[in-house]
Amino acid sequence: ALDYRHSGHDLTIELPSALAHGAETSVAVCYHGTPRRGIYFIHPDDGYPDKPHQAWTQGQDEDSRYWFPCFDHPTEKASSAVHARVPQKYTAISNGALVSKTDNDDGTATWHWKQEAEHSAYLVTLCVAEFEEVVLPGDGVPLTAYVPPGRGKDALRAFGRTREMIEVFEDRFGIAYPYEKYAQVVVEDFIFGGMENTSATTLIDVTLYDERAALDSDMDDLVAHELAHQWWGDLLTCRDWGHAWLNEGFATFSEVVWKEHHKGEEDAAQDRLAMLGSYKGEDAGEYRRPIVDRRFDEPIDLFDRHLYEKGALVLNMLRHELGADAFWRAVKTYGRNNEGASVVTEDLRVAVEAATGRNMDWFLDQWVYGAGHPDIKASWKYDGDARVLQITIKQTQKTDKEMVDAFRFSVDVAVHGKDGGVTSHRFDCTRRDHTFHVPLADAPDRVDIDPHGHVLGSWKVDQPAEANRKLLASDAPLFARVRAAQGLAEEPTTENIGALAGALHDASWPLAVEAAKALGGTRQPGAREALVAALGEVENPRSRRGVAAALGSFRDDAVAGQALAERLEQGDPSIFVEGAAAKALGETRHAGARALLESVLADRESWGDVIRVGAIHGLAALGSEAVLPAALEATRYGKPARVRAAATRALAVIGRRMAVREPVLEALAELLTDPDFRVVMSTIAALRHLGDDRGIGVLHGAPALHADGRVKRAVRAAVMRLRKSSERSNEVSRLSDDLETMRKQNAELLERMSKLEARLHGGDAEDGTASSSPA
Repeated sequence: ALDYRHSGHDLTIELPSALAHGAETSVAVCYHGTPRRGIYFIHPDDGYPDKPHQAWTQGQDEDSRYWFPCFDHPTEKASSAVHARVPQKYTAISNGALVSKTDNDDGTATWHWKQEAEHSAYLVTLCVAEFEEVVLPGDGVPLTAYVPPGRGKDALRAFGRTREMIEVFEDRFGIAYPYEKYAQVVVEDFIFGGMENTSATTLIDVTLYDERAALDSDMDDLVAHELAHQWWGDLLTCRDWGHAWLNEGFATFSEVVWKEHHKGEEDAAQDRLAMLGSYKGEDAGEYRRPIVDRRFDEPIDLFDRHLYEKGALVLNMLRHELGADAFWRAVKTYGRNNEGASVVTEDLRVAVEAATGRNMDWFLDQWVYGAGHPDIKASWKYDGDARVLQITIKQTQKTDKEMVDAFRFSVDVAVHGKDGGVTSHRFDCTRRDHTFHVPLADAPDRVDIDPHGHVLGSWKVDQPAEANRKLLASDAPLFARVRAAQGLAEEPTTENIGALAGALHDASWPLAVEAAKALGGTRQPGAREALVAALGEVENPRSRRGVAAALGSFRDDAVAGQALAERLEQGDPSIFVEGAAAKALGETRHAGARALLESVLADRESWGDVIRVGAIHGLAALGSEAVLPAALEATRYGKPARVRAAATRALAVIGRRMAVREPVLEALAELLTDPDFRVVMSTIAALRHLGDDRGIGVLHGAPALHADGRVKRAVRAAVMRLRKSSERSNEVSRLSDDLETMRKQNAELLERMSKLEARLHGGDAEDGTASSSPA
């Protein structure tokens, strides 16, 4: 027995004598506890009597210490073994290979798992539940899925492409899948989408989807992301969380790599377009930071859209800058040089230079160690006299101390001649304002600038409407056509609206969705007519979903509202179309929307409650206090979890329009104590959106109630936003008071001047009347 001290965070053990340098010893720690983090126990209760009994762990970022003693930092790696003693009806799954399963006389079984490959403590896992084991098809490393009993067909639907994903990643990364097995374990109430525990990923329940959801959706992004982590994050692990983009940025970029292989460039480009929107939304609406950043209260603070989406887009841009062959040589060099090690961004830089001979310090300095992105205004014009095409690229962003003044990047330009010929050019932009000249015998038919969207930034391409219409109708890459659609929407002429309407039927569903969004943004009658027609004609359900969503832009429009109501009443093969139609119907504020949406909320089930969630958002958008009872009822404990979370956010939308907000504040205060993590996060977001500074007092107690670092981060951000809002309100109020004081002073001054003038002209100083007098 050894003396020790336990601070609550660290265990310090006093050894009987000093160890000589290089000597080894072993220490056994016997412990017990009821942790609030690290390991979670799921069980039925009065609200959810059918919920299963389960236990599962979640170690990232540094939560494994809450369920076993460890060096809980990503740079520390060790082999691991787990012995789990559980009732015999349960399966216990952990890392590595199953050494043994022993049935004990007391009705329990002991599962012994061991992983020889060293890994970080946050990647140690244990999942215990009644599982159905599904063996996935194909040869090679054993692939299994552990899912709730009876969900075997859904498991094959969700995970059936895992073997092909491994083959693609092995080819791209240059390293064979590194572990004894790969298990994908689906559990209840998981607090992330997925967690890449070494050789045994844990996944949220909606990873399993039914045949109807499969019509126009899958979970490949999530499955590919967690699988890619077996290389990027598990085999190579960031040395500290400031460099966590080497885990998450690589895994997110791997989603694009898989989609390029499986569905093609157009779908992959749509993924990048969505990533760009997510990152830019956080950059503009929340904060701006470098990707590599060590400023945080808890490591989980860094797991944001900069780390995931911007990290992935930077890697895509690096591939464009180096060229695909050189990029993948560099990736393979990076992986092989650091296999089993902990890494920082410098290790990637060294690998790129070794594999390609190129110094990429400038690239990492501005995109990874620096913050922000360029705002780019591009244009072109043809000089017929000089027979020269002039292309101008201007950077217009405001810079700060964490940004470079001018971003350096390479931009591709495709010049299309009237004879159908195409010439490709690449220009290096190193200044804020560049003009490039291309000798050209005749005026071009169109010019596509950065058509593949490789340059991370906010783009505006200034070109004639005719050029945009040609570009929209062409077979150009998605980013070029999306920018053309956006340009046409800025000038909603009959001809431009007609061009956008035609794109609703394009074979590219991502383009159809963007065209629908552009039409909705115009709010023109012709655009509405095109969208209403397309809602009944467009065959691709993903395109139809975009059309339904765009019709929500037409507020107080009976035609748009009626079309959406009919779609919702008749139903649609796609649950996502119905969900989008429900939300958009509320946004139109159609006369019969409330009754229909409340009916949908009551009885229309779907995978992930997609349709009910759409109905909740639609009810909130109606702008009526009358829907508050339905929203409050939807938040009640025992209702489906995703409906509850959506209804919680809806309370803020409804409450903002209420003169007396106490019922909403009281409901949100109660929901802040909810045991469901998703509901708690939605409550914090709702209090922030409500914009009532009384929410600050409600929020202050949340960190003590909930141990998750994401709750603490969300509370800090919400309180900061509410305080700023309150300060602005106080400032407006003060300015209003000052203005009223000035008005009074001005009135008094005018009155005094009037009296003085009356005296000067012989008038009555008391009643202000004037008598006639000579000039």
